[in-house]
Amino acid sequence: MITSVTKATEILKLFLLGKTELSLKEISNAFEQHKSSVYRTLSTLVEARFLEKDETTNKYHLGLIFLDFASHVLGRFNIRDQAKPYLKNLAEQTQEIIHLSILEGSEIIYLDKEGQAQPLTVATKIWGRHPSHCSGMGKVLLSELGRTELLKVLGPGPYKRMTPNTITDFDVLVKVLECVRQDGYAIDDEEAFPGIRCVAAPIKGSNGKILAAVSATVPIQRMDEERTMEVCGMLMDTAGRISKQVAGVTIQ
Repeated sequence: MITSVTKATEILKLFLLGKTELSLKEISNAFEQHKSSVYRTLSTLVEARFLEKDETTNKYHLGLIFLDFASHVLGRFNIRDQAKPYLKNLAEQTQEIIHLSILEGSEIIYLDKEGQAQPLTVATKIWGRHPSHCSGMGKVLLSELGRTELLKVLGPGPYKRMTPNTITDFDVLVKVLECVRQDGYAIDDEEAFPGIRCVAAPIKGSNGKILAAVSATVPIQRMDEERTMEVCGMLMDTAGRISKQVAGVTIQ
C-alpha cells in the first residue's frame, strides 16, 4: 500500500460518515495527526478536484468530480437493462446479431446479445471477452483514449493477429481511432473473424463520456458498402437513443 494514497482515501471516506463539511481540525483529530501533515494531503485533493474548500468557513467538502464518477459507474451498471429493448428492436430491424459491450483493460466484455443465429455468424457469449484492438466495439471504446492512455491499456504492440486484416501496429491503430472519433462509428472489416464485418457506435453518459458500445455483426456477403452504411445509420440512431435513455432524457 502507498501511504500517501491510503491517507488520501481515508480522508475522503470521512465524508461518508454523515458530515458534508469538515474542518482541518476535525480531520486532523480523526486521524490523530498534526495539522500540517493533513493540510498537505488536503491541498493535493483540492488541486485534483476531489475536495473543495469553502474560503468563508475554511471547511472542506467533496468536489463535483464525484458526479462524473457517479454518472460513469451508474451508467455502467444499469446500461444492460436500459439498452435491451433497443437492442431487440435493432435486431428485428436488421435481422442481424446485435452486441453490447464495455471495455475492461485491453479487452471488451459482451454484456448482451440479441438476434437469431445466422450462417457464418460468430460464436460469442454474454460475459465473454475479446481483444479490443480487432473489434468494432473495441475501437469505439478505445477511441476516447489519448495516445499515452492507449499505450498503457494496450501496450506498444505488435498485437495478436486474428486474421490477415487485423491491425497489429500501434501507430496504425492510433490513426484508425482518430477516424472513429471523427466519424462517430467504427468498422471491423474481417479483422476479428474471417467473413464477418461489424459496425459499432458509442453509447454515452450524461457527461458525454463513452460508457459502452453497440454493434451489428454481419456476414460479409450481406454487407456491401451500401448495406454497411444503411446498418451503420440504424446503429448510430439506436446508440443515440440508448445514450438519451441512460442520461435520463425523454425520447420522442
